Amino acid sequence: MASDYLDFDIAITRDGTGYAANVLASPAGEASAPFALPFGAADLAQFMVAVGPPRVSSRRLVPAASRVVDVKDYGSRLGRALLSGDVDTAFRASLAAATSQGRDLRVRLRLDAVPELDPVPWEYLYDTRLDRFLTLSKETPLVRLMDSLERPPVITVEPPLRVLVMISSPSDMPELAVEREEQLLRATTGDLVKSGQLELVVLENATLTELQRALLDEYHVFHFVGHGGFDQESQEGVLVLEREDGTAHRVSGSRLGTLLHDARGLQLAVLNACEGARSSGRDAFSGVAQEFVRRGLPAVVAMQTEISDRAALVFTHEFYWFLTRGLPIDAAMCEVRKAMAISDEASEWGTAVLLRSGVDQPFSIKPTAAAAAPAREGRWESLYEGAQGALAANAPETALPMLEQLASERPGYQDVTELIERVRPAVTGETPVAVAPPAVTARVPATAAGHADVGQPPADSGRPGGADGDRPGGGSAIGRSRPRIWLRLIGGVVALGAVLFMILVFLETLRGDPGDQVTPTAAAEPTDGSTAASEPTAAVDAIAAACGPAPAAPTAVGALSASCATTAPRVDGDFAEWWELPGVGVENQVFPVSPPPADFSSIWQAQWDREALYLHVEVTDPAITEVDLGQPSQFWRGDSISFEFGPDPRGLGAGDPVRNGLDRHVMIGVTADGAAAAVNVTARNTFQAGLLEPAMTTAAVRTADGYEIEARIPWVALGVGSPSRGDVFAANLNVSDAAVSRSWELARLISSNPDRTGANQPHPGTWQWLVLEDTA
Repeated sequence: MASDYLDFDIAITRDGTGYAANVLASPAGEASAPFALPFGAADLAQFMVAVGPPRVSSRRLVPAASRVVDVKDYGSRLGRALLSGDVDTAFRASLAAATSQGRDLRVRLRLDAVPELDPVPWEYLYDTRLDRFLTLSKETPLVRLMDSLERPPVITVEPPLRVLVMISSPSDMPELAVEREEQLLRATTGDLVKSGQLELVVLENATLTELQRALLDEYHVFHFVGHGGFDQESQEGVLVLEREDGTAHRVSGSRLGTLLHDARGLQLAVLNACEGARSSGRDAFSGVAQEFVRRGLPAVVAMQTEISDRAALVFTHEFYWFLTRGLPIDAAMCEVRKAMAISDEASEWGTAVLLRSGVDQPFSIKPTAAAAAPAREGRWESLYEGAQGALAANAPETALPMLEQLASERPGYQDVTELIERVRPAVTGETPVAVAPPAVTARVPATAAGHADVGQPPADSGRPGGADGDRPGGGSAIGRSRPRIWLRLIGGVVALGAVLFMILVFLETLRGDPGDQVTPTAAAEPTDGSTAASEPTAAVDAIAAACGPAPAAPTAVGALSASCATTAPRVDGDFAEWWELPGVGVENQVFPVSPPPADFSSIWQAQWDREALYLHVEVTDPAITEVDLGQPSQFWRGDSISFEFGPDPRGLGAGDPVRNGLDRHVMIGVTADGAAAAVNVTARNTFQAGLLEPAMTTAAVRTADGYEIEARIPWVALGVGSPSRGDVFAANLNVSDAAVSRSWELARLISSNPDRTGANQPHPGTWQWLVLEDTA
């Protein structure tokens, strides 16, 4: 079936200070045109949150109205930017050529020369002239392409399609519900297994040794559920497996690729992050997927962000259903996206990325006499039995997505409506309802951080997390509840991050041609004759007055960002002027590794103008320990917020030391009558004991569940002259929690950077990027 496609190969490369889109091969020949990313970090973060799963804690912080994003508008901007000028001409001619031959046109996108553009969700690309998303039609599938070191053999599969499943949840990482993930997987594929089209084998232990031994048998698909990440030191993507003692074993994509290489029947990998499994701002699986393909695996499907249980139930079933029916993987992915687009989780259809080598289809399914498609009744029965089993095991949170999906596919199926009404309140936290199992309880069968300052203990891992909804404000300045605000941490996803956060996504330097640059507040110029929306002149003038002229080159996209303060915030303990601005959830516990900080979290917001950096931080910490004003260099030992700060880190290696006199550690501690600021400056390649910094204006208010801090930090106190729009700095955002039982001792430390450890603190190449942007 691979011959049904004509290929339109397009690569994005650097071109001077910008980018170029180059058509390498197509039915219409070669072409080239300038390319500039049509949105900035804030736009991208908002979009990834909006299309992400509604069950993600970080997403629940966003008021519903602010989550409304026009997916078509976003995709149109991306489509106009990529398909412009001669590239667009070649694309139209190639479409016509494919149509005349009765064939489809496959868009193969190469990003190997610009890895900073990997996190861009290209799968949402929309063509205004075709009036559709390319990936929602098998006539124009979009895949990401990269070269393989060798050409694997073509495999013909006789049913069943054998899938080796690994669900990894190390004891020293944020816990994943392993049994729950297996139950959902088995429930949604039960009809395919019963019909003989699919076989699932779930590894009992998620260790490298167990995987190696399992691969002695023939499998066609490796399906991984768990944590993914990026090793800053080795600059490699990793999957987090388990050691024999249950602790985390970070295995690089290259090592795993070598192991999978010799499993000749293995042709496809599916990499899926559960909620909480994303632990860095960049795409947790992109590096691993690329290594798999480079080392000979024909195809990898990787999730850009975690997806909701409902979306996962649809994706997994439809993906394996279409594969077992013999569809090429490109067409199968299109059908899966369409199935997700018409379901209740409509916005999540672009989450999955298909990365392929340039070879033919990974495998072809050999038709057999018994290869009749499973009846839909079989799927409904499997979901219903799975939900019953979960309820019998007192796991309503596992049963609910199965019941809801069943109700959407087959309204009125048995007593599913009644069960949902009984189960949902127990899961969502509404009026508690005792959830009793139904009379028939059939089970689905199972088969075999810290600081480098004086006296600071090291830490070695972070933890993504999220608040569980609105928290009431307290104290004299607030005294009321207010909506939580979504974060600009492009990942964490982000702890996407979370999430982000979702999404949450590190883009490296985005260098675009100045003439084609589109700022985050203005849409790209349409090529179809329509008029793009433009930013009001008054807003442009206000930003220019406060923060200077627009940058000559495209703004970089970092994990952290500050918006231009057209009106400087007042540091007075009244935080109303911050309420409508986005913020960053800082909740990765980096010291100690465990237990997780269920009662310790924070939301950060940042603005800037040419005079100062402004911060507002709200901390959840039930017990407050004031800092010792006599030891300002040790504020991190008390209840305090802090951040590392230094010049642009681009070009630094992970092992490069601090830049003497340039890198700083700013600490703002809670005092009896407010807050006080201190700064540790670098010298002799380390942080030196600092002093109180009176130039920094601070205010603090105790709340019902912690405290809030507001600060004005003059740029001169940070060693910066007058910054410009688009400037990039190195930074980490941290919050310290002092021990209650012993005075002046650090109990916990959370950070925006999950890699923020005592060992990494004196190496600014490991810090995150803080970008000075235009708007929130």
